[in-house]
Parts: sequence; C-alpha cells; structure tokens
Amino acid sequence: MLQNYLALTGWLLLLVFLQATVFNHIHLLGYATPLPYVYFIVKLPSTTSRVGYLLPGFLVGLLVDILSSTPGMAAASLCAVGLVAPPLLTVLLPADRDEGAVIPSTQSMGRGKFMLYALLLTLLHCTLFFTIEAFSVHHAATLLLKTAGSTALTFLVIMALESIRKHATGSRTARI
Repeated sequence: MLQNYLALTGWLLLLVFLQATVFNHIHLLGYATPLPYVYFIVKLPSTTSRVGYLLPGFLVGLLVDILSSTPGMAAASLCAVGLVAPPLLTVLLPADRDEGAVIPSTQSMGRGKFMLYALLLTLLHCTLFFTIEAFSVHHAATLLLKTAGSTALTFLVIMALESIRKHATGSRTARI
C-alpha cells in the first residue's frame, strides 16, 4: 500500500509541475485549458476516508493556486470533488468486488465505468473552477464554452495518463 501512495505522490508532483509550467499556458481557441491535477483525486483508493479526499484535495489545490495565481479556485473546486468522489466511486465500483482497497482504473472498474467516473469528477471540477473564476453567470455562453472545452481537454489528458499508467504497470508486472 505504501508503494501505491508513493507512486501517487510522484504522479501528483508531476501533475502540479506540468500544470504550472505547461498546461497553464494552453488555451485552445481561448477557452479550453487542461486541468489534469484532478487526476490525483480520481486515483485515490476506495478505502480512503472522506478526510483523506478533502485534505489532500485542499493541499493540492492550494499548491496549484500558489503556482498558478488562482487564489482559492483550485482548492475550493478540488475540495468539492473530494466530497463527491467517495459516494460516486461506491456507486460505480463492481458489486462483486473484494472488500479490499480498489484503486480506480480501467482494469479495476472496467473502461466504461472508469471513464464515467473520471468524466463526472472532471466536469464537476471544471464547472466549479470556471464559475468561481467568473464569479457570476452573467456571461453564461463564455462560461459554458470554458467549462465544456476544459472538461473535454482535461478528460483527454486524464485518459492519456491512465493509458500511460496502464502500460507502465503492465510492463512492470510482465518482467516479474
């Protein structure tokens, strides 16, 4: 289990670094900005407590906020995602699974359910992030474009990262 948390921490540091140096400078058509650090919350094991989602979510969001000059936006939206993730994961996990910890992935949940889980958390995160940024719904069309574009782009990055993790894990177990 410690190895899983160390790997998750490594991914977290990589995602925060990439967010601050690369992803913050991507604005496709002026609307879509990837926010893949939400992948950290997506990958937390099923046995993680509610506080285990909220505290790391807040700290990751705070770190992203500091590095991205987005005061409180990432922290608030990741805390909300941390509140929704455990019950959503419980609903989407297979009923015939063992009672042990399940790390959400395409292998443990199935491709469709994992994609739905990641998409819903990403949509919630992007909706809250851009609503807080706009601080109103006065320009609803712009808000919808930013939310939809960023959700789609973030989801594509998350699925690419999941594919990389799957192949990295598969090659590691194939060598043993």
